[in-house]
Amino acid sequence: MRLAGTHEHHSINNRHFSGILFLLIQFFSSFIYAETTAPDMGYEEPVPQGNFERMTIPLKRVQNLLLIEVRVDTLVGNFILDTGAPNLVLNKTYFSKWTASDGGTSYGITGSGTRVYSKNIDSLIIQDLYYTSLHADLVNLGHIEDARGVKILGLLGANLFFDLQMEVDVQNNLLHLVKLNSAGEPLYQTDTLLPDLNIPIEIENDILFLNGIAGTKKLRFCLDTGAEVNVLSNMVSNKVLEHFSLTRRTTLSGSGQGRTDVLNGIIDVVVIGEHDFEQMPFVLTNLSNLQTVYNTTIHGILGYDFLAYGRVIINFKKQRLSMYFYREEEE
Repeated sequence: MRLAGTHEHHSINNRHFSGILFLLIQFFSSFIYAETTAPDMGYEEPVPQGNFERMTIPLKRVQNLLLIEVRVDTLVGNFILDTGAPNLVLNKTYFSKWTASDGGTSYGITGSGTRVYSKNIDSLIIQDLYYTSLHADLVNLGHIEDARGVKILGLLGANLFFDLQMEVDVQNNLLHLVKLNSAGEPLYQTDTLLPDLNIPIEIENDILFLNGIAGTKKLRFCLDTGAEVNVLSNMVSNKVLEHFSLTRRTTLSGSGQGRTDVLNGIIDVVVIGEHDFEQMPFVLTNLSNLQTVYNTTIHGILGYDFLAYGRVIINFKKQRLSMYFYREEEE
């Protein structure tokens, strides 16, 4: 029997669909949150600067959140590596003199809406990598801090890395960033073997998407390094749900008063590229808010549970993703 979700409709500013999209699933605290906004546009894409070809950045893990130490103007602290957010996001708790942004409302998976603000910053520095004159959205990230017991200054969104190649290695808690030439070729090459997975990705409204198959149905996933688990829409076809095995049910609370039920389970096989990802865990819930705001099809989100299969390399200019699977001897 199909597990049908409830359709939710909100009044939003649809003048621009790009904006904050992030999904942070606080699994042990029974919390799920996804935020979308339509911010003011007209700002140039961030330009990475610095004298390096390849740099290695340690990742601090708080359960399945990936944190990086960043300096923004005069503040230094933890930022979540979050390709599910299109742009830089700051925690308004720590950044003063904010002003209301155009479009001004965000929506979570549970349906609650909050006001969004914006701020211009002078600099953002990550070791030898730096950016100047950036625009950032400001939101309250206190719910993440409370759930994880760690201070979070913000989110590092996808467009900060569009001129770079990103390699996420969760097994070794490392992030490698490589500069690209105008053709999208990395200026520094370390891997000599062919990757186990090499697939195209799509970048729409500064959000990363890749395709997969479950059963006989094609699925479109958002690739989100800020998501602690994988998520599947409860509106997918019965032919997909036939391959979903329920493990338990959870009631989750969002950033406001909203609550929603999710089902925890596994899909027996998800095919991505030419590889079978067997017994892949997913949380089944309603993703209609994300689909409504972005006016695009989203069947699910691939987060930490996907990254845990191997080193993931994203070439943003070529719009390619490759993966080198972790071997037992590496564990």
